[in-house]
Amino acid sequence: MSEDRPSTSKQLLQFSTELPSPQTKTSKNISPIKTLNPYQNKWTIKGRVTHKWPIKAYSTATKNGHVFIFDIVDCDGSEIRITCFDEIAKLHSNRVDIGSHYIISKGSIKEANARYNKLNSHLEITLSDTSILKCCTNEEQANQQTPPFTPIGELFQLTNNTLVDVIGLVLYAGDIIPIHRKDGSQTQKRVVKINDLSSSTIDINLWGPIAEQKGLEVKNMLTNDSVVILSLRNARVGYFNGKLVNITAATTLHINPSFLEANLLTLRGNDPLLVVPFVAETIHIDGKYSRMTISSICERMSIKPETIQTTLLAVLCYVNVNDQNFYYTTCPLMVNGRPCKKKCTQQADDSWFYSRCQMSMQDCNYSYLLPLKLQDAIGTLWGTAFDEGGNHLLHKTAR
Repeated sequence: MSEDRPSTSKQLLQFSTELPSPQTKTSKNISPIKTLNPYQNKWTIKGRVTHKWPIKAYSTATKNGHVFIFDIVDCDGSEIRITCFDEIAKLHSNRVDIGSHYIISKGSIKEANARYNKLNSHLEITLSDTSILKCCTNEEQANQQTPPFTPIGELFQLTNNTLVDVIGLVLYAGDIIPIHRKDGSQTQKRVVKINDLSSSTIDINLWGPIAEQKGLEVKNMLTNDSVVILSLRNARVGYFNGKLVNITAATTLHINPSFLEANLLTLRGNDPLLVVPFVAETIHIDGKYSRMTISSICERMSIKPETIQTTLLAVLCYVNVNDQNFYYTTCPLMVNGRPCKKKCTQQADDSWFYSRCQMSMQDCNYSYLLPLKLQDAIGTLWGTAFDEGGNHLLHKTAR
């Protein structure tokens, strides 16, 4: 064995320096990202860059250097993060472009740090001076399948913090809203509402510079009656008065991209009969109360919280029936000629207990507790429609 060791070492050194030509790689040699493991030596992956960070300098107790990081996704929707250091970082930071496809091989695979890496992969790749990073030709990129977008209708069933890819037709873009964080810092938010081919609608929260720059671009395009398609990769599902989608540092946002779904949504946007319409309806209420605007209501409540009886002219721009918080169970009995409508609780034997009547029954009634959002010319206000208002708005009882 001692006589064989020098020749074996020489063969290994020779193998590591003789790199295969990228042109010899074919689609049969491409491995899905989800099949990678830290014990593989020979692998080749192909994917599209979804996000990249600017090259940064770092300093440790032993050395100073530079680091460059970018993320890719393959046609199966699997993602992985790729890191380059020092001279490799300087070499690739100008070569890698968001949206372009690359063939990558001969890097080292290791477990990802879940504290900093929120992708749907538990691995990450580090490139060295022997690694291959080859940009695909236009023909290869055209043939590369992109991972499908998640229909908006399915987002309401996902848990919070789930990473998703969504695309939709922009129906509305709000103004910049200043946000004060708990640590005392400030940021900006802009809400954009999109609708997709599933005829579902959801709010997108744009934050920071993207809210100011991209959000303003979207708003100006809508003002000019342009059809605007918005696609997001690696956005995060959240919840605040209903399901929504937040952009993060790893989110890639495109306005009017060249995807097939975008073309279909553009056709939808150009046909007013296919777009979800805003239905106007006048609700006649008792006019004995003085009329107020939303901003005057909010200003008065900020000075002294109180019950205000007022008349309000506004647009009902959102009703939340996406979860089970828009109704509650009530007593079905009549008290003094009127429905009781007091809350009831379900017991272990599936019967219902009514605390006001101190009795149990096998059935219950349902009443609305309907969250809704009102908007006038100068402000927005969240409100609640109880049973009578819910019956009028939805044209059916809560049951």
